[in-house]
Amino acid sequence: MLSLAWPLVFLLLPLPVLLRYWLPPSTPAVSALRVPFYDQLTTLASHKRLRKHMRLVLPALIWLLVLLAAARPQWLELQRPLDMTARSSMLAFDLSASMLKEDLDTPGVSRFAATRQLVLQLLEQRPEDRFGLIFFASEAFLQSPLTFDHISLHHWLDTASPGIAGDNTAIGDAIGLGIKKLRQLPATERNLILLTDGANNSGIMPPRTAARFAAREGIRIHALGIGQPGNGNQDGPDLALLQEIAWLTGGRALHVTDNTLEPLLQLLDSLPANLSARSTLQAQELYSWPLLGALLLAMLQAACLLWQGNPAIRHVAEP
Repeated sequence: MLSLAWPLVFLLLPLPVLLRYWLPPSTPAVSALRVPFYDQLTTLASHKRLRKHMRLVLPALIWLLVLLAAARPQWLELQRPLDMTARSSMLAFDLSASMLKEDLDTPGVSRFAATRQLVLQLLEQRPEDRFGLIFFASEAFLQSPLTFDHISLHHWLDTASPGIAGDNTAIGDAIGLGIKKLRQLPATERNLILLTDGANNSGIMPPRTAARFAAREGIRIHALGIGQPGNGNQDGPDLALLQEIAWLTGGRALHVTDNTLEPLLQLLDSLPANLSARSTLQAQELYSWPLLGALLLAMLQAACLLWQGNPAIRHVAEP
């Protein structure tokens, strides 16, 4: 199937004509000559105007081919659909300043580094799943909606760092944003995975209230506490709160003290899945062909101008 990636480029098609009328014309000569054979000169002038219009054919074709190349013509082929079992999950990633603390089983590895490595391994192990990404600290914001584009998710995780959204932890606001993005999805796709290392000490919505709203919308929250447990403060995850959030929404709570992926994979395997057929389109770029045609016509136009402007060439060619 032939398609154009950027068809709006053809809006530039009348640009040469507009420039011709917008630019000021050359100043004509003021002197005039009276001749008795004016009708014959008019006939000759009409033939010259016709030849002049004919000389505009090649530039017009060149301009059309250049626009066609700029519009990126593509040949699209539908690949064979693949039946796969896919799950959809929104990841809420804690980026508070405490994520820089190093108290895991692996020496010299911060909570943030271990959590990011855990999520990156998850994306690699589950390429058929769809993930979204929420970053939160003092505030919560959507970094990526649910997508199969794991390359983009890798990019956002590689560029993230603790403190970019504040130093505190707004667990309730992160859950509220997750509710907003998941409530319109099918019931089997309303999964929120909360990855946090602290207790809620910021934000507008209390976590338990947010969890009740999530349960009302059929959203399951699976809470992962990162690092050594705390006592309801910023020193570590509030495991009692995370367990209550998971219980209220029908999810599960995990305590993570290293970057082992197996518990998280087991959690995802327990989620309901959809059997879906995904089809992809393979695009073959064709812009080189109109671009080559424009180049050949430009060379032909240059040769014609050289021929018309060099009397010696015409003299040799004429018998």
